[in-house]
Amino acid sequence: MFLGTRLPIVISLAAAAALAFELTAAPPASAEESHGKELFTRYCGACHGPNGTGDGVLSGSLKDKPANLTLIAKNAGGTFPTQKVMRFIDGTTDVRAHGNPDMPVWGEVFKEQLADSPAQQAEIRKTILEITDYIASIQAK
Repeated sequence: MFLGTRLPIVISLAAAAALAFELTAAPPASAEESHGKELFTRYCGACHGPNGTGDGVLSGSLKDKPANLTLIAKNAGGTFPTQKVMRFIDGTTDVRAHGNPDMPVWGEVFKEQLADSPAQQAEIRKTILEITDYIASIQAK
């Protein structure tokens, strides 16, 4: 029922990204579909797009256009910098877009979701590596 008042709706971009994922993610095409791709779609796709080219459903609402992640190896002299990309995702390396409210630092999000046991920390590292491996697999030839 409309009461004649308008309440501002405040939603974080991380929550919007999760909502966008829920609204736009297609079910996996097969059981063989990469878990890394699924994780990438869930955590990165709303901004970086389903193919990593920076055209996600939220990209138009951001101040800075998300990076085209398919060009990382090309921009790094032809070699994919696995450790560097992992540090961007986990927040150890400052990325302007990841350091402000426009982009969550996923390492922090993963740590909030899991306790600090060694097994759970290993699971966080595994998740970040799977996302990184997927990004490496989509590099432009």
